[in-house]
Amino acid sequence: MSKVCGRARELDSVRRFLLAADSGAGGVFVIDGPPVTGKTALLHEAVRLAREQGIPVVMVSAAFGDLVGGSSDVDVALAAERAALVVIDHAHLHPAGVLALLPRLRDRPLSLLMAMNGATAGPEVQRAVAARAEVVVVGPVDDAVVDEMARELLGAVPHADLSALLAGAGGNPRLVAELVEGLREEGQLELRGGVAHVRGGWLPQRVATLIRDRVEVLSAKATQLLRVAAVVGRSFLLHDVATMMSETTASLLLAVDEVLDSGLLVPVHERLEFPGDLVRRAVVESIPRSILHALRHDVAVLRPPFSVEPTARPLLPRDVGGDIGADVVQGVRTLAASGRLGSAIALARDTLAQRVSPTVAAELHCVLAGILLADGRPGDAVVETDHALTIPSLTGPLRGLAAAGRLLGLYFANGSRVREHALSLLTVRDRDPSDADAVMAATVHSCLEWNAGNLAEGVYWGRESTKWPPTGPSAWWFAHTPVAYASKLAALGEFAEAEQLLLGDGPDTDEAVTSGAPAARLIGRSRVFLQAGRLVEAQAAAQAGLAMAHDRGLRLLVPLVSTVLGTIAIHRGEYDLAAEHVRRYRGDLAGGEAVLHSGQYDWVELLLAHAQGGPARAAELARLRVSEEGSLRRMLIDEPTAAPWLVRLALTVGDSRLAAIVLASAEDLAANNPGYSAVSVSAAHAHGLVDRDIDAVLNCAGRHRHPWAKACANADLMILFTDRGEPREAELHLAVARRILERMGADGDIARLRTQPDEPNHPQNNSTQEWHRLSEPERDIARLVGAGLTNRQVAKQLFLSPHTVNYHLRGIFRKLGINSRVELARLAHQQTSTRS
Repeated sequence: MSKVCGRARELDSVRRFLLAADSGAGGVFVIDGPPVTGKTALLHEAVRLAREQGIPVVMVSAAFGDLVGGSSDVDVALAAERAALVVIDHAHLHPAGVLALLPRLRDRPLSLLMAMNGATAGPEVQRAVAARAEVVVVGPVDDAVVDEMARELLGAVPHADLSALLAGAGGNPRLVAELVEGLREEGQLELRGGVAHVRGGWLPQRVATLIRDRVEVLSAKATQLLRVAAVVGRSFLLHDVATMMSETTASLLLAVDEVLDSGLLVPVHERLEFPGDLVRRAVVESIPRSILHALRHDVAVLRPPFSVEPTARPLLPRDVGGDIGADVVQGVRTLAASGRLGSAIALARDTLAQRVSPTVAAELHCVLAGILLADGRPGDAVVETDHALTIPSLTGPLRGLAAAGRLLGLYFANGSRVREHALSLLTVRDRDPSDADAVMAATVHSCLEWNAGNLAEGVYWGRESTKWPPTGPSAWWFAHTPVAYASKLAALGEFAEAEQLLLGDGPDTDEAVTSGAPAARLIGRSRVFLQAGRLVEAQAAAQAGLAMAHDRGLRLLVPLVSTVLGTIAIHRGEYDLAAEHVRRYRGDLAGGEAVLHSGQYDWVELLLAHAQGGPARAAELARLRVSEEGSLRRMLIDEPTAAPWLVRLALTVGDSRLAAIVLASAEDLAANNPGYSAVSVSAAHAHGLVDRDIDAVLNCAGRHRHPWAKACANADLMILFTDRGEPREAELHLAVARRILERMGADGDIARLRTQPDEPNHPQNNSTQEWHRLSEPERDIARLVGAGLTNRQVAKQLFLSPHTVNYHLRGIFRKLGINSRVELARLAHQQTSTRS
């Protein structure tokens, strides 16, 4: 399709200008717009049309040298007394050259066509251009054009989910095209009955790279502003971001101008906005996870909780003394119980903004904190509990409830930073262990120790937390105590005890978030059933929990239950469905503030990458995950099959370094937790695969408590015995693996069972395979660099900046597994020879 789809009006203007240029009338035509809006594509189309008309064209890039005096072609064209077209891309990079060139065009038959970002070029250039040139501003295209582009690019009608994803491009044609191409390259598209469906849940690499390139040229202050803004939200007040950055609004003005010039933010009335969800998502995903988690905490805690659009306050009933009546508290609870969390939050905040008795205020703050937690906003919940705890009349059990809610909110928002606070509550002498804050401190401390790899401490405090139900008033979020402990027991293979903990709806009564505890327990049970290999029961519990969470607005619970449903879909071979679950929970995690901490998010994506893209794709993702602090450890703790699975994957693709990293982590976890067979057997299984030790793997197959781990061990034995020339033993273990998977209902896993191991990649085949993983722009760069061109020369040929070429070159080296331009030249020559 045409690269200038949706630009008919602009093209008509270009054609009129070229007719005048062909007659020798001269003139200046400027295509203006922010980066990555299709200016260069429109410019190239204009060049094509000019050449078709026989107009001599002189191409110049403002990124190289002076526009006047530095290009002999331009000087020759200026000296000649004949019609010609000088074309300058990225003219904003050399504003002085533009200002010097414009006066020299007077009374000459020479025409000038420029593409530029006027905001970057500056006001002086903008005034000069406005006085002498016809200016066409390229902005977003409408939804109908996006749909037309999508249909032409796809050769099919986009499904509703794909259309929603395309809408995130904000009407940017370049982003739409890159998104479709990226989805196609990474196998995330499927055509069924003339309709294009999205299969994956990740942002295509070429889209992420395109936006990262735009971010990387910003100053440090502008980059910081953009990243903080991305975490704050799609639309935000500059004052909120300034508060987050401990800056004044005035001190950020230059950085704001820079980001606005880049087109990564746009002004909308008194707010700033990202031009599309794709841009914001790419910025968020570029932030390292540990930093992102800390930023979300800071956003939640430091952002003014009432920075909402002003609305008319409702008239509220008042007590005899003139204070707002306590019946408003019940009104808030009623709204929340019906799933209208937003309305409940608004009513509570409007009430608290008026004159309220301390007793009513304290209760409202506590109720509001529980609603905010359910809505996935732990930082705001912490603010409410802080307000409650400052009220002197708040005493006894209600104070303990507020302190417990504060601790859980801090844990969800801030992770390990709350460790000392939880421990300090546990070391207070002469207190009732059933106090609400003591129970929650034990719960949080248990989770922190578990995530840190201290399983004994995690189990001990998890058990302690469930011994004493909290006395006095309760809240839905106390269900996190048994759910968290049951998840740990399931990971250790203690399925019966885990299931017993979560029977029924529990004692966690809550008059506001009435469905919170039952939904959390259902989701916890689904996780236990999944670990126990009971997929039918797991799916039923997960779907019921998800329906309840959706119906009642319990956003906090949705991502984790999506991992359960995604895993079940993968086991059953329903990869499109699994991809949909992954896409949704990744979107929820990117846009939310709270995370129910789990290694399952990464684990499900690895399984899906392997099922859809094969070992190479899964290994690429695994390398990224193991490089992130804590990610590998969480997977090894929460998923007993992770260590042997990752080692098996690494051996398949010939990545000994990845295998060594996983094995070392698994063995370290086992050594630090003696007596926990789940981690010791997992480490021994992984070691047996590295050593190809049949006896060791056979021993592990008998000791694994988790059905899927046992099936995988038998599948490994099938391969090992086959390699040793013992087909009868191989068939025996294949039959055992199949029986286990049949009992689980894991049809997809049964289909994937093989009688032979994955073939190792031979060097020549591997280079060919990796070469085809490069995007088309990357291949263009690779061929030119392989031919001996410098980065600057490549940039000039492809109308890119040298910085962009260098960035892509690093990615090319990484994908091809090479370290030098010499190696790249050899591979590029191989590909040329192969095609010949």
